[in-house]
Parts: sequence; structure tokens; C-alpha cells
Amino acid sequence: MIKKIDKNLIELLIALTMIFSFSIWEHMPNIIPNHYSDITSVFWREGIGQGVHAIPYINFIFEYPVIVGMLVYLCSFIARSFTSSFSLAMVYYTFLMDIILYLFTIGTIIIVYKIVVFINGDKSRIWKYFLIMPSFIMFVVYNWDIIAVFFTVLSLYFFLIEKKFKAAVAIGLGVASKVYPALLLPVYMLEVKNWRERFALILIALGTFIILNAPFIALNFNGWLQTWLYHASWGIEDSWLIFFFNQMDPKAHYVALAVLIYLVYKALLETSKKFYSFKNERVIERSFLMKLAWLFGNYVVTPQMALMLLPFYVLIPFLPAALIYLSEVLNALIIVLWFTPELNLGNPLVASSPVQWISAFRQIIWLTLFIYVIFREKTRFLIKKLFERVKS
Repeated sequence: MIKKIDKNLIELLIALTMIFSFSIWEHMPNIIPNHYSDITSVFWREGIGQGVHAIPYINFIFEYPVIVGMLVYLCSFIARSFTSSFSLAMVYYTFLMDIILYLFTIGTIIIVYKIVVFINGDKSRIWKYFLIMPSFIMFVVYNWDIIAVFFTVLSLYFFLIEKKFKAAVAIGLGVASKVYPALLLPVYMLEVKNWRERFALILIALGTFIILNAPFIALNFNGWLQTWLYHASWGIEDSWLIFFFNQMDPKAHYVALAVLIYLVYKALLETSKKFYSFKNERVIERSFLMKLAWLFGNYVVTPQMALMLLPFYVLIPFLPAALIYLSEVLNALIIVLWFTPELNLGNPLVASSPVQWISAFRQIIWLTLFIYVIFREKTRFLIKKLFERVKS
């Protein structure tokens, strides 16, 4: 007899599979029309889908971290081994990558479910704030962000159940797929009570990252370094900074970093002053605030990055639903307008484009959530006073 908890999880995984299948179909290159994805676009590059098959970081520059690079290498190698047709190999490559992302997505939902059970949360929120969200439907196979989301929630789960060193390993794996899981480290360092554990967490996370990258560092350090220099030189994309700086102005990077550091500091400081009934609440809230800080204090905030917020929408019950759904709709509109010149006014990257106005409005909502989480009681009090004045 299937236990109720298992039945709930099975239902979630069935729904996930159906939605994920739609996303695969939507982005499959042999379907006409199909929607763009970064996953498929890299297959056009020399060394991946064209020319002599090569190893990223060693034989050519690749802008994504090592886990993504190795998955691209593996899937493209297998696909090209089966056929000499470029178009057919692209289909095989895309499908293989989608299978891998599907496994990471299943893992993400299972871990989120485990956390919900652990904190005695509301399982129905996985449906309402994850599976049906536009960011999940549109971006789960658009890029590789779901891999970083998986390692983020895995790390959070390990930390909540007091397996701190495993949590640090998961951070190292996460950073080897995308950078932002690193922002869990400040939370963990504040939560543990002695410096020995703090140093251990840093060293384990860093060590995991270095072990994965060591072969590429040893064989072609400059090629490996170009991955990070690429992002350091990238221009403003989908960030409020475009209204204050030219797209390629390097000063925007320093302003973004200053904003990020301030928001991280403010989040950790203010949550230290608050009373929490349980430690788990504080850890989850702080982790959520780190993600919001990243999404506001960054010069590149592409729409697929919003996937990192979905687990926290599930885990934090007091977040205003209206703001969550509005931010999700706006986030989805970015990609809808991006490839439509009539709607983006010719260039989606410039400040005059509706794309950037929508992007900024979405970020303002995220900043509002940041403030609301930190100052929830004060916000409620001010809103109550405002309504009282309106009534009088």
C-alpha cells in the first residue's frame, strides 16, 4: 500500500514530467516553430556541433562553468557519434541534455518536498509556487540554471538536517555549475558557532570546486580563466543599472558589487535582530534574502535566473502571493518581447526598450520582497496605519 506522503510526491513528479515534456517539445530544434534556448544555440559553435569535436576550456573558450561544460561535451560527443548530420546531431544533443536536466529537476522537487516535510510546511505550495510558475514552464530547459538550483536546495537540506560538511560539498558543486550557490556560505558561517567549522565549510566548498576544475586549470589555465573573465567583461543585461550606465560601462560592475555587498550585509544584520521560533525559519529566510540580493545587486539578471527563487516561494508561507505572481508574469514577458522587434523597439538591451523597463519593474518587486521579509512587522504596522487613516 502506497503511503500518503509517497502518493503526494508521485503526483508531483507526474505533473512535473508532463510540464517538462511540454518544455522539451517547445524548445526542440526540429519542431517548427520552436523557441530559442541557450542549450541548443551553443551546438552551432566550432568544437561542439561543428568542426573537430574539442574539449571546452582546453581547446576553446567556454563561458559556462565546468559542470555545464562537461555536460555539453558529453552530450555533443554522443550525439555526433550517432550521425554525421548536423541537424540530426543537434536534435540528439538537445534531447540528451534535456534528459539530464529532467533528472536534476526531479531531484530538485524531491529535495524541496523533503524540506517541506522536515519543516512541517504546506505541500500544496509546490504546485502553486513551483510547478505552475511561468519561470519553470519557460526556462527549465532554456539554460542550465536548474542544475544550480538543485545543488542549492540540496545544500540547504543538508544544512537543515545538520550535515554541514555535505552542505558545503553541495555548494562547491553548485558553484561549478553557476556562481550564485556561493551566497549560501555567508548564511552558514553566521549560523555555525565556531571559527573552526566556518573555515571547514569554506575549505570544503572551495576544495570541491577546485577538484572539479583542477584538470582544466593544469592543462590550460588561461583557457579556464577566460570563462570568468568573460563574465567580468560582460555588459548590463536585464538589470536596473541600464538606466544609469551605458551597457558596457565597467563602472556598473562596481556599483552592482557594492549594492550586492550592502544587501547581503543588511540581510544578515537585520535577521540577527529578529526573533525566530525555529532555527530552520531563520536559515531559510536568510538563504532567500541572499538570492534576492543576488538578483538585485547584479549587472546581468537574465530571466532564467528567477528559477532560484521558486523553492523559497514554496518554503516561506507569508510571502505576498500577488507580488510573486506579478514578478513571474513580468519575468516571462522579458523573453516574449526579447525576440519580437515590433515589441522590443528594435533592441531589447537598451534602456528605451520595454524589455528593460519590465526587467527593472520585476527587480523592484524582488527588492520589495527583500524589504518585506526583513521588516515584516514594521511593514504590517505601517499598512495598518495607512488603512486606518484612509477609513477615517
